[in-house]
Amino acid sequence: MRTLSARILLGFAALTVTFGVITASVVYQMTKVEEQVIVIGKGYVPLALGTKDLARRQEDLRNYLEERLTDESNAQVARMALTRSRNIRDRTLKSTLKTLETVEQLVHVDPRQFAVTRPTLVALEQAVAGVAPLYDDLLTAPPLGPEDVWDGKQKLAFEALGKLRNEERKLSLKANALSEQLDGYVATTTFRLEQNEQTLRLRTIYLGLAAVLLGLVITVWVVITLRPLRRLRDGARRIAAGDYASRIPERGPSEVADLAREFNSMGRAVEERERELVRSERLAAVGKMAAMITHEVRNPLSSIGLNTELIEEELLEVPNAEEARGLCRSIHREVDRLTAITEEYLAFARLPKPKVAHEPVNPMVAALASFVREDLAGKKVALSTELSSDDPIGLIDAGQIRQCLINLVRNASEAVAAKGGGRVTLRTRRDGDRVAIEVEDDGVGIPADVLPRLFDPFFSTKDSGSGLGLALTQQIVRDHGGDLDVSSVVGRGTTFTVRVPGARA
Repeated sequence: MRTLSARILLGFAALTVTFGVITASVVYQMTKVEEQVIVIGKGYVPLALGTKDLARRQEDLRNYLEERLTDESNAQVARMALTRSRNIRDRTLKSTLKTLETVEQLVHVDPRQFAVTRPTLVALEQAVAGVAPLYDDLLTAPPLGPEDVWDGKQKLAFEALGKLRNEERKLSLKANALSEQLDGYVATTTFRLEQNEQTLRLRTIYLGLAAVLLGLVITVWVVITLRPLRRLRDGARRIAAGDYASRIPERGPSEVADLAREFNSMGRAVEERERELVRSERLAAVGKMAAMITHEVRNPLSSIGLNTELIEEELLEVPNAEEARGLCRSIHREVDRLTAITEEYLAFARLPKPKVAHEPVNPMVAALASFVREDLAGKKVALSTELSSDDPIGLIDAGQIRQCLINLVRNASEAVAAKGGGRVTLRTRRDGDRVAIEVEDDGVGIPADVLPRLFDPFFSTKDSGSGLGLALTQQIVRDHGGDLDVSSVVGRGTTFTVRVPGARA
């Protein structure tokens, strides 16, 4: 995972998922606890109370049948008491069954939890219904008083009483057993609830600690992930302090590496602009100085040249003055040379801005080659052209670019002539959205230690050079928004490449 945003997103996603899992686990456990509370509060407890009340009512009815009925002296009172106890027991049984139905309808209660309770209550209900005829026989003529005064109905009722006592005793046992069973369920479920609460508490603590630990780990990871940003900050501060040569390591997450590359590119651009600014200021100062020198020197040179010509004309009438006339001619040649140098200085100082237009490059280069070919041939230099077949069009000031090419061809011919002869080639081609013009020679080449200073003003490897030719050429090319490159191998030759903006087709 290379991107910084993806790493941070992954960390927070892991933290979010962890908290989500913890929350889901806690909610699940709380739901289980809630269900158990509902089962106890709305299930087992009401049923346990109902069955306990049923067992008590059943026990009251059984006690009345076994111990108090025969002690009654009034049959009507006995009937009323027995009917009341029986009705209370029956209502309690029905109420317990209704409570069971209500509990089974609860959402959080599984009816299978009461698989034993319902059959027991139904069996009790059926048993109660089964002894109803015996109660009818008993209530017809309750067996009260001495046995020897009983009539036939009372004797029949006494037999029914015996059966009732046995049946009600069984019912009491079942009711008590069911009550104890539900009490046990309540106790067991309560114990489980306490265990689940303890488990929930411990799990919440452990999961919370795990989440905190994971949060700390992710925080450390994010800090480590963001560490490369400090390199960017330090690099930006160095650039802001003027250390344009400083470079930031282009490693780390893709965004950081991209930013480092952009910072380095910005640093190189600012460094280049700074060098260009220094060069421009230097050239401006040189231009002013050249203009001042030219102004101060041109008038005396003109005067010297004019006076030399006058002296030479007067010496024509003097016999045996050939040597003096030769000296005048030498003076005149030096004046012409100095005048040419001052003209270069003046051209450098007054270099106008280029007036660019769409100009076909091939015709310009071909015309230039025709113009200088004969002059170069006199120096044993052959000039050839290799023109691009698609006839590139440049956004150039044709006059200024022609001046640059003449200067480059002149330098190339001098390098070839110093070798005793050779070839100079003019070549045109497209170079992306630019037009390239190459001036290639097979002359003596340029030493590697000279190349970095080649375009400096007033630097020249020739004794008679002004040192402004290549500086002027480079300045013209740069004013066009282009660049001038040089490559050279000593003994094999040199290639100057002029690149200028090209016009779209």
